[in-house]
Amino acid sequence: METILYEYQLNFSDYLLNLIPLVIGIAFMHVFVLSIKDKSNETKRFIKIFSGAITFIIGILSLVIFIFITVSMSLEHVDYKNRLANNDVCVVEGYVENFHPMPFEGHDTERFNINGVNFEYSDNTIINGYHNTSTHGGVITHNGQYLKIKYVVKEYNDIKETVILYIAEIQQNE
Repeated sequence: METILYEYQLNFSDYLLNLIPLVIGIAFMHVFVLSIKDKSNETKRFIKIFSGAITFIIGILSLVIFIFITVSMSLEHVDYKNRLANNDVCVVEGYVENFHPMPFEGHDTERFNINGVNFEYSDNTIINGYHNTSTHGGVITHNGQYLKIKYVVKEYNDIKETVILYIAEIQQNE
C-alpha cells in the first residue's frame, strides 16, 4: 500500500520571502524621492541628490531581482506541475540509507540516498520542491523508510540538484 507523504505544490511562504527585495526596492525608491524633494541649500542638496541617485540604483536593482526571482520560480512551478502530470519525472524506490538529519539550529543540510540516488535539501533554501527537514516536521525521518520518490534533476554550472516532487511511503509485507 502506498501512502502519499508529499506531493508538489506551490509554496506561498517561499514566495513571501521573495517580497524582501521588493520591500527594499520600494524603501530605497522612497528615500530617493524624498531626497529630490528636499529644497535645502545647494551643497546639501547636491549630496542628497547624489546619495539619492545611489539609492535609486539600489532600489531599481532590488526590483529587478524581485521580478527575476518571482518569474523564474513561477516558470519552474509550471514546469514541475506539467512534468508531474505527464509523468515526465525520474522515479526511485527503495530504503532510505545514509540519512543525515539537519540539526535543529540549521547550519547544515539534510541528506540521504535511495538506490544510489542522492538527495540533499534544507529549510533555509528557497526552492520549488520538497525541502522540509525532519527536525522541522519533514516526512523523511530515518534510515530504513521504504519510499517511492519522484524527482527532477536540475543542472546549472556543472552542479546537479535533485528536486523532490513526490514522496510516498510503501508498506512492505513482512
